[in-house]
Amino acid sequence: MSVLVRLLRGIWSLMLGLGVTLKNLFRRPVTQTYPHQKPELSAAFRSAIALVNFPASGSHDCVACMQCVNICPSFCIKVEGDKPEGLKRKRATVFEVDYALCSLCGLCIDVCPTNTLKYSKTYDDVGYRRDQFVYDLLTPFRAGEAAWRERARVAAVEAAQPASAGPAAAAGEPEVGR
Repeated sequence: MSVLVRLLRGIWSLMLGLGVTLKNLFRRPVTQTYPHQKPELSAAFRSAIALVNFPASGSHDCVACMQCVNICPSFCIKVEGDKPEGLKRKRATVFEVDYALCSLCGLCIDVCPTNTLKYSKTYDDVGYRRDQFVYDLLTPFRAGEAAWRERARVAAVEAAQPASAGPAAAAGEPEVGR
């Protein structure tokens, strides 16, 4: 009798499983077929940090103040900077982050005085060695750095000219007396 009971329980369990399968067969899928479909990330998604590209300047605004380096509990940020000739503020020349050490706490983003750091939307970084997770965040900005420095130098020169000189001085022409 116990063999018959076990057989009936097994058939009943099989029918319940097939019922669940048939019920969900025609529903909308819950999962995504990654990498064929990219996931939609929420605004609260926290990933690796990135530099903000400001459209007005066409570049980042990191002044190498070192506040992100000083507050980082993981000691994963390295920033170096210099003061470009003709400009008043420093400019970052090296901005490296070791994402193998980064805990994604966001303290560097909160403390940045120029709001030039943000969370990126990367979610699929992979590698075989730890040194593959050291990223230079200035890489996307290197091609336009010389043009940005020239624009900033010209803007600084124009701002240094006295406002009372008039439009003739701004055009580079000598002012004629009356």
